[in-house]
Amino acid sequence: METVVFAAERFGFYAPFFEVLTDGLIHKTYKVKANNQSAILQQVNTNVFNDPEQVVRNYEAIYSHLTKTNSFKIPGSLKTKEGKSTWIDNEGSCWRAFEYIENTYTESLPADPEKIFSAAKCYGEFTHSLAGLDVNLLKPTIPGFHDLSNRYKQFMNATLTASPERLLASDPLLRKIGDRKNLVHFYSTLLTNAEFKLRPMHHDTKLSNILFNRSTRKAVCPIDLDTTMPGYFFSDVGDMIRSMVSASDEHEAADSVHIDTEVYKAIISGYEAGIGNSFTQAEKKFLHHSGVLMLYMQGIRFLTDFLSNDVYYKIEYPLQNFDRALKQLTVLEKLEDFLRSTYFYEVK
Repeated sequence: METVVFAAERFGFYAPFFEVLTDGLIHKTYKVKANNQSAILQQVNTNVFNDPEQVVRNYEAIYSHLTKTNSFKIPGSLKTKEGKSTWIDNEGSCWRAFEYIENTYTESLPADPEKIFSAAKCYGEFTHSLAGLDVNLLKPTIPGFHDLSNRYKQFMNATLTASPERLLASDPLLRKIGDRKNLVHFYSTLLTNAEFKLRPMHHDTKLSNILFNRSTRKAVCPIDLDTTMPGYFFSDVGDMIRSMVSASDEHEAADSVHIDTEVYKAIISGYEAGIGNSFTQAEKKFLHHSGVLMLYMQGIRFLTDFLSNDVYYKIEYPLQNFDRALKQLTVLEKLEDFLRSTYFYEVK
């Protein structure tokens, strides 16, 4: 942990106490404290974000806009002793720091619909607050992240190079994906339709990416803005639906998943309350497509990795990416049934 201490000192925290907050698939995150001041310190995963300086520039553009419009409070980035936003250690790792917002915490699933509503509203307010920001100021930090056409192309390429054994095992899921190719067509049409705006979107709207106030238990602001970049209407509400509507353990069997209809309704109503008048009529009309698109895309990504011999997602057993894809597509089927019966959903 010596490097953590060195990194903290570069940002002005000498002889700090530190606490590991996450050591996950993306960044390593710590809370550091010295002289009665606290900060969030991160070691940036440059395998995922190979241009950390662009990530920083995007964040500063977002922070500057929100500060000028006095519309939303997010943690400010801290500078090193040299006045820089990042520090590179002796091993070439990139570090950055943010102010720590006191009296806040993060939630995890499962959570009651009231918490889900508050989080969804907060994400909607975030998008609404960025409506006046020139989208060209934000550059993609992960190109093609929610590009369904590109994800489908990668999937088709994987079917051409997959081993016969994995291709045969995947046959039931290949048919599920093929039966829904109209979703790829729908995505392609929105790219050329002026009613669907390219706008700043968060793109990673997990419940754990919202800070909650310890006293009121209400959402304060979104965090982890590294994927906040140009995107389309479905990304944020869709990723909330994908990640929250069936809050079950990853290792749970696919046939045991279910749709929590109260959570779904809380996501939609909360997001609509937060987004205000930012969306066009067309975007509002197709809001219920969001979860379907994101579940379909994530199912494709998992199956693509399985067909490609598991080169992207970490696995703990040989069929894990297959099982992940099966689970996403099973949730998708159940969500479609719910939407047809409740909202008369149909993709044309």
